[in-house]
Amino acid sequence: MTVRGFLPAGTRPWHEVDMVLIPCNIGHQHWLVASVYLIAEMIHILDPFRQEVPVSIRKRQVQPLRWFLLSMLNQFGFRDDWPPGREKFKRENRLFGVSLVSNTSLSQQQQSSNCGAHTLRLIEYILADRIQYDWTEDDMPTIRETMAVEVFCNA
Repeated sequence: MTVRGFLPAGTRPWHEVDMVLIPCNIGHQHWLVASVYLIAEMIHILDPFRQEVPVSIRKRQVQPLRWFLLSMLNQFGFRDDWPPGREKFKRENRLFGVSLVSNTSLSQQQQSSNCGAHTLRLIEYILADRIQYDWTEDDMPTIRETMAVEVFCNA
């Protein structure tokens, strides 16, 4: 992807990217993380909400993301110029699959207003390769304050 003829710092060609993390807002009231595995054409949903939601409902809720990914990757020629060894993963134009990551392995959101902070914290932990999600709902005021300081100090 180029912007005005330049390759932005920190970017890679699509064929070198295996996973993309996308914060998703569901129904203008809830946030979760879509961990998109480009080669496997699979979306893993990480939802910090304590209540289990059937995969059929989450699949319907992330349907716009599934269509967007298909369209965007086709537009950028994601399947066109794959390096040797990745050809076997080429598939025809089809929507990405969806699976739910068991929320028993995630920090449990207990208050309805904390899903956005939980989602951002999940992304931070995934990017840092931290396997255990060790914060609790009681940590959320401190986490929110830390996030605010990071945003305003780095703006």
